[in-house]
Order: sequence, then C-alpha cells, then structure tokens
Amino acid sequence: MPPKLKITKEQVVDAAVRIVREHGCAGLTAKSLAAELHCSTQPIFWQFEGMDAVRSAVTQRALEKFDEYLHTKLENISAYKSIGINYIRFAAEEREFFRLLFMSEHADRDILKSHTEMPYVLKVLEEEENITGARAQDIYEEMWLFSHGVATMIATGTAKVTRERIEEMLTAVYRGLINSQT
Repeated sequence: MPPKLKITKEQVVDAAVRIVREHGCAGLTAKSLAAELHCSTQPIFWQFEGMDAVRSAVTQRALEKFDEYLHTKLENISAYKSIGINYIRFAAEEREFFRLLFMSEHADRDILKSHTEMPYVLKVLEEEENITGARAQDIYEEMWLFSHGVATMIATGTAKVTRERIEEMLTAVYRGLINSQT
C-alpha cells in the first residue's frame, strides 16, 4: 500500500490563493480546494479548523502582496505618488485580491480608518511634503477616496485607464488638494 500523501498547511494556502486569484472568494470552497490539491477534504481540515481559517490565511497573503505593491518605489516618481499608482496597479494586476481586501463583506471595516498602511502613507507625506497632523489626514483621506474610485473601476472592468493618465490625474488631484489646503 502506498504511503499517504501529506498535505501541508502551506500547500493548502497556496492552493486556496490560486483558487481565489482565478475564481474569486466565491470560488473557494472545501470541495474546490480539495480538487485543486487532488485529495479529499480531510487533509484540509487536518491543517485548518474550517474554511473561515483558510479564508483568513488567504486574506493574510493578499495583505502581504498588497504591502509589497504599496512599498514599491517607482523610478523618477515621488514615494507618495508611487503609493497611489501602486494601489491602482494592485487593483489591475491582483483583481481578486483587491476585491477581497477592499470590495467584499470580508473587508468588514472602514478602510479609511483601519487601513494598516495609513501610518506609512502619512509618514511619506510628512517626509516628502512636510505635511502633518489633521492636514495630512485630510489629504490622505481625499487621495485615498479618489485612488480607490479609480482602482475599483479598473478592478471591475468598468474603466480602462492608462498608467500615464493615472499619473496625470493623481498629480492634478494632489495639487488641487495642496492648493486648497494652504
């Protein structure tokens, strides 16, 4: 009798990530995960208490990927503008992760208030533009709402916008906010 195949926690998460990227959160079920792993559902539940725990692990991976995008400094572009471009790029390139983090019932929080990257964004604003306090918070929120609108339209396929146009729009909105705040 051949030895039983050992499915690791990492293999379960990797398979779940592949499913979510291809089919979205709705496609992630115990049955679809078992099919992706070529096993029964039992090895999944040896590693995880239930599908909520699997979804939580996928969400953690999505957050890690989002963090990579947000912290990527783009050549010849300010760190602050890079954040906006990378947020929108994340929506375009990782649509299902974007939907999971920012457009689903799994994102059961006010992302403006609880976003884990807010301190990083505010720090960049302070370092690059010497903007702090309530003014920095206002600019952060208004730029976030603008960027989120563009990102959502790209993630849902309701808009096609070039990177050059995105850069122009981010610059125009940012300049407008800076000028209106002085």
